[in-house]
Amino acid sequence: MNQWRELESDPGIFTLLIEEFGVKGAQVEEIYDLSKPMKGHVYGFIFLFKWIEERRSRRKIQHIDESFVENEEIVNDIFFAQQVIPNSCATHALLSVLLNCPHIDLGENVSKLKDFSKNFNPENKGYVIGNLPELAMSHNKFARPEPKLLPEKTNSISSARALEAFHFVSYVPIKGRLFELDGLKPYPIDHGPWGEQEDWTEKFRRVITERLGIATGGEPYHDIRYNLMAVVADRVTEFEEELEKLTNESILIVGADHISPQCIYIVSLLIHVGTFVLPQELALELHDVELRMTTCETALREEKDKRKKYYVDHCRRTHNYDPFICTFLTMLAQEGHMGQLVEQHTSLKRRLAQSMAQKRSHIKVKRPYKRRPKKNV
Repeated sequence: MNQWRELESDPGIFTLLIEEFGVKGAQVEEIYDLSKPMKGHVYGFIFLFKWIEERRSRRKIQHIDESFVENEEIVNDIFFAQQVIPNSCATHALLSVLLNCPHIDLGENVSKLKDFSKNFNPENKGYVIGNLPELAMSHNKFARPEPKLLPEKTNSISSARALEAFHFVSYVPIKGRLFELDGLKPYPIDHGPWGEQEDWTEKFRRVITERLGIATGGEPYHDIRYNLMAVVADRVTEFEEELEKLTNESILIVGADHISPQCIYIVSLLIHVGTFVLPQELALELHDVELRMTTCETALREEKDKRKKYYVDHCRRTHNYDPFICTFLTMLAQEGHMGQLVEQHTSLKRRLAQSMAQKRSHIKVKRPYKRRPKKNV
């Protein structure tokens, strides 16, 4: 089985990965503003953060509300898998949301994974994920191709990448409580229940805001590079169902304008229970339904265009451009243009360096002013 490769934190990648898994009725959207209310049904959140910096900060500051769930029966009942395969945290985070939502159509392959790993401990669930070649193939399908030719001296590069390691974790509502599922931790974290009069996303907003404040030490979120995505209901399916509902409603209204008054009352019962609707009022209601249909059709078209863009971006991201670049450079050299281009580039760099050096030489450094001591009179 091929080695798992890193995935970017992109809602298009995760949405296409859901489709590749065979799961229906879900997609992923990026969250830019935590203060705005969440639209539609939210199944869970996926949070990306810089792992090394997070680990260092947690050595100094511990979460006050952090509570590991160590009860074996509760842990095994939740789909919580420890990450035993490097670079698989994106798939781990996505599965942690999908497999803990009872109302999502998981499809054949993911359903088998859920049934087979039921009541497994977190470590064994992690091995199940790591030993499924179908998951690895789907995961790697959306990763950038790895460079085939690497420079000899890669120590500094590899160490820099190690410092820039990123990690995905999930936040999911399970049986009235908010759980944080992190495959690099031994147990799930129970953040407790949410209020009776609030949605679970409000509880998540408070938890993630507190976490961001702790990780940054109360400083502004500059150069932190966090990313937050939400697993939501499939917008295309929602808009198509809403459009079908509005279409049926408009058919009832139009049909009511050409039938007897007795039947008009029956039709009106289907639209407004117990309300008698006059033909003039039917025209106004039909106009309102048509406006809503136009809005829904526009939203549906935009969502489908976004899916097409996801696929185009995927093709560009995963395409191997090395053969084209090598052939292009070879042809430049064969035509005798390579030396000229290199000389133009190096001469430009020399001119820029000389210009910067001249600017620095003209900068006058002000010396501190020393006051002369006053003479005693």
